[in-house]
Amino acid sequence: MTNVSQAIQSAFQAYQSKKLLEAEWLCQTVLQQQPHHISALFLSGAIAQQTGRLDTAIAHYQKVITLDPNHFEAHNNLAIALQARGEWDAAATHFRRSSELNPHHAPTHFNWGNLLLKQQDYYGAIAHYQQAIQLKPNYAKAYNNLGNALKHLAQLEVAMAQFQQAIALDPTYAEPYNNLGSLLQEQGQLEAAMLWYERFIDLQPQNASGYYNLATIWQALDRPEAAIATYQQALALHPDQPEAHNNLGILLQNQEQTAAAITHFQQAIALKPDFADAYNNLGISFQQHNQLDQAITQYHQAIHLNANFAEAHLNLGMGLLAAGDWQPGWTEYEWRWYCNNGQPRSLPKPQWQGSELQGKTILIHTEQGLGDSIQFIRFVPLLAERGANVIVECQPELDRLFQTVAGVTQVVPVGNLLPDYDLHCPLLSLPHQLGIALANLPTDVPYLAAVEAAPTQLSDAPFKVGIVWAGSHLKPQRALWTYRVKSCPLPTMMQLATVAQVQFYSLQVGHHATDLVANGCSEQITDLSPLLTDFAATAAIVTQLDLIISVDTAVAHLAGALGKTVWVLLPYGADWRWMTDRDDSPWYPTMRLFRQTSPGDWNSVIQQVIHALRAVAQT
Repeated sequence: MTNVSQAIQSAFQAYQSKKLLEAEWLCQTVLQQQPHHISALFLSGAIAQQTGRLDTAIAHYQKVITLDPNHFEAHNNLAIALQARGEWDAAATHFRRSSELNPHHAPTHFNWGNLLLKQQDYYGAIAHYQQAIQLKPNYAKAYNNLGNALKHLAQLEVAMAQFQQAIALDPTYAEPYNNLGSLLQEQGQLEAAMLWYERFIDLQPQNASGYYNLATIWQALDRPEAAIATYQQALALHPDQPEAHNNLGILLQNQEQTAAAITHFQQAIALKPDFADAYNNLGISFQQHNQLDQAITQYHQAIHLNANFAEAHLNLGMGLLAAGDWQPGWTEYEWRWYCNNGQPRSLPKPQWQGSELQGKTILIHTEQGLGDSIQFIRFVPLLAERGANVIVECQPELDRLFQTVAGVTQVVPVGNLLPDYDLHCPLLSLPHQLGIALANLPTDVPYLAAVEAAPTQLSDAPFKVGIVWAGSHLKPQRALWTYRVKSCPLPTMMQLATVAQVQFYSLQVGHHATDLVANGCSEQITDLSPLLTDFAATAAIVTQLDLIISVDTAVAHLAGALGKTVWVLLPYGADWRWMTDRDDSPWYPTMRLFRQTSPGDWNSVIQQVIHALRAVAQT
């Protein structure tokens, strides 16, 4: 008996010192002599539970309870093991029994609260955490989990106080630091959240969740390099995080590292086969890599997993449009209204769905960017041909220009009082309602005209070229990435100045107009930006030019709509409207497309343009 007592005592000491193999061997020694030794069975269960052998742990605890039905700690531990195995009802039964046997056992209330928290019974969880704290006022873990339950009930200030109290009780306890960071992040206090995540990482440098959360902050702050490095740290510690792979893929895609992005999206899907977001993002990467068939397959899979996934529907629409499959493409494109928690514009009159228009007044309202409006205003004359009176509501910059569109009865700048009308339709929904396909796309140009004399007369240079090197970054959806990818650095574009007998004019507006001075180019290029007060003024200037060379911007659309010769410089994964594998555009017969042959390679594009420019300027 003395040897058994000593063995059990040594086993508990080894267990407390985390020498689990030694502790388990001592317990087995005791059980060989006394198979019903309760302490040896209980400790064997605890060791098995700690090493992830739930079935073995449960069997040991059940033996203890059979031998001693009033062993409240065995009921408590058995409940924890059953919860881990997903047997929540059985777990609740044993937590209840443990609490009945010893109402003053704080860990039982804490663990029962954890079960209720998983079951989303937040009020029940709060009651047990509070009971645990009442029994053990310095119970830091109970304060932390109480904060989690309160956070789920949107009691954020009270939750924050619980996390802070947990830290005050035990500054070395890491979890509340992470939870404080998460709470502050949800409130938009990103810099403050970052500090708490960093403290969590200091305490638990091998815990991937801290790096993951910190990476989401860097991502939200548009610090892609820091975000990428931090996600990589998280994945080095815990490679099986589908969300981290997905987020890292998004960042890499935005940096034009498409192949690496595809790898991470595929890893996310392998880890989480029902991950609709990852399928959608994989589709985007394939589309940006000009692999349309594969992109469309991924979008379909995302929609299969989530039938109401608006962004996947929209991306499918753009993929189909890029592939030339326009009629189903326009149908899917209508999902754009529901992306980013959006919805169609609410107006008092019904939206036109293709019905008879004879004698009706229809309001066409623009949407998205200025280039989109210029491109799609071509469909308005088709409405007039059906007998409609057409009112166009548009961006103020387009007001005077759109008064030149055939069939427009009235133009109303956004923000002005609307006249009476019978029906309305968003401008970019017109091709869907009109059944537009490649075969019946209106391509006659010009469909816009300059409404006034140019604000200045340009020089008598033999060949005059207007250039635009940067797009707008004001659109909300994937805006910054699109802006970066579409824009060509001015120093790269300035290689065009080596072509003789050409006078260059800058049609660049916005903050990039100052790039000329910043790059020392003002002697080689005449800056016209002060004269470009709206698109009517820009149109008057464009009509004096022999050629417009532009990245994918509204000026490129304007030149095409005016019937001017325009060369458009496109990134490797160009926008859907430019389709793929062609150097012309079905939208504008006077347009020529110059495409990157690899992501980010503007230099080769400019070399192609230089060769073509020499040919036309010197003939």
